[in-house]
Amino acid sequence: MKWKVKELEECESTFDEARSLPAWCVVSTRRQTKGRGRFNRAWYADEGGLWATYNLPLTEERERPWGLLPLVAGAAVMDALENFRIPGLRLRWPNDVLVGKAKLAGILVERPQPNKASIGVGINVCNSIAPLSAQLQDPPIRLADVLSSCPSVPQLRSILGDSLEEIFGYFTEGGLETLGSILDSAWGPPRPVVAITDTERHCGYFAGVESDGSPILRRVDGTFYTVPGTAVVRLKELI
Repeated sequence: MKWKVKELEECESTFDEARSLPAWCVVSTRRQTKGRGRFNRAWYADEGGLWATYNLPLTEERERPWGLLPLVAGAAVMDALENFRIPGLRLRWPNDVLVGKAKLAGILVERPQPNKASIGVGINVCNSIAPLSAQLQDPPIRLADVLSSCPSVPQLRSILGDSLEEIFGYFTEGGLETLGSILDSAWGPPRPVVAITDTERHCGYFAGVESDGSPILRRVDGTFYTVPGTAVVRLKELI
């Protein structure tokens, strides 16, 4: 394992702590007081969960667009949790990790430097999730709620680090197509969704992603079309 680990008792944000560190460093904390998710939403992060930021190296933009890393990170979290055989575990585009309709993990990707990406991951393990109920649009859930025997937070951090290293390696070598076997099975049964852009609402059944990460939707008549991923502000499930 390449990762150099920096463990903290408490911090405002593991992103802030990781910003000055090089690639292949991971910062984790027992408590995070100003954690955040997508759209700058607050993320309550009390003791008992995995709150970590993993730094990955980036090469030239033309080789592997860094904007695909949310999908790469989502695939890595799914890969890390695969051996626990969690019923109903799935991804919601681009990288929400759910169990059924309940949110298990959040992922946020930032690029603090041209040659480095930071992958922030928060996974509910055995932490209190009552405060999250008021913050999240989805009901929260923990690994402790679905597993008879939970991994420890350090064990999960290590498992996820191994998965990130492997999945990121595949992506670097061959692009998003190399993750097809993971992503194709990650979405669960087809669900009706609406992909919302600044100007339009596209309705259909979610049917996977293109090689550039854009969501594919199936119309009621059975035909398929792609909504450019860079234009999607939010993909909302209708049921």
